[in-house]
Amino acid sequence: MKKVNKIRLNANENYKPLEENIITNLFSTIEKIELNRYPDTDGKELREAYAAYAGVKRENIILGNGSDEMLSLAISKNISKGEKIFALDPDFSMYDFYVSLKEGEVVKYKFNPKEELNIDNFISEGLKSKAKLIIFSNPNNPTGYGFKISHIKKILEAFKDKTVLVDEAYYEFYGESAIELINEYKNLIVTRTLSKAWGLAALRVGFLISNEESIRELMNYKVPYNVNSISQALAAKVIRNWKELKKRVEVIVKEREKLYKNLLEIQKESSLKIKFYPSKANYIFGETDHKDILIRALEEAGIIIRDFNKDNTFRITVASSLENEKVVEVIRRTFLK
Repeated sequence: MKKVNKIRLNANENYKPLEENIITNLFSTIEKIELNRYPDTDGKELREAYAAYAGVKRENIILGNGSDEMLSLAISKNISKGEKIFALDPDFSMYDFYVSLKEGEVVKYKFNPKEELNIDNFISEGLKSKAKLIIFSNPNNPTGYGFKISHIKKILEAFKDKTVLVDEAYYEFYGESAIELINEYKNLIVTRTLSKAWGLAALRVGFLISNEESIRELMNYKVPYNVNSISQALAAKVIRNWKELKKRVEVIVKEREKLYKNLLEIQKESSLKIKFYPSKANYIFGETDHKDILIRALEEAGIIIRDFNKDNTFRITVASSLENEKVVEVIRRTFLK
């Protein structure tokens, strides 16, 4: 049997490896690292680099082993056994996992991606829930829905005595950030990652960003030496070259819009029900009553997408132009027989 090279479109990774000249420079950086020494527990150099990129101070940042660790840290700080967080459904599944470790409860607000999120209703239900922490990804994972900053302000105002965490893992593909609000709203925490747009998933580097007072409190929950020296050094080097990131993101956003347009044409022409949603991230969310047929057809072509087993939804990571064309070709062949 002929071996098929898998096209992995299930984890929202950046399909494009770093440029060769950047990788060459990274090797020289590794040579200077003292592997017999523990890493800088505060990650000062990396925090400095990211602060310059994000437009904040180093003192506004905690460095994490991926934004996952920072989500866990924020949840651990804000809830105890039996207490609640308020989140969207669907949203990032790890929120549930970290809450379960604290023996807490996730109260979910059902979000229909076919409609604009009703912020007033979201706030009303959140207040009723008596949750200690409000958490949501922006853009939303998996739907790609983007919260307006005016809506985030409204949420922050409504929950002034609670903590609001905005998970900005896919910020670079959207461009709207709550970071500008961290000093105005003392109840705001923002998390970021280098695993998506930056294309550094293997390094496991993330950040928690908030006002200085909150950062001092949250630092008490951070484990020492949590990010290794190699990840710190390489990430700092790449971040300082952030103009390259901008070019890479522009290409992905352009590919996203082209992919969505082509999928929308299939949706309109297909006699089999299938729907795709506009996205502010690097993926397209969809649903169909014929998901088994779709998944099987893509797998036979060597394409892996994210299958949300609990319902009829799925998510496709935006890839290279050639790979996106292959996805469209398989879906067109399957749904336009």
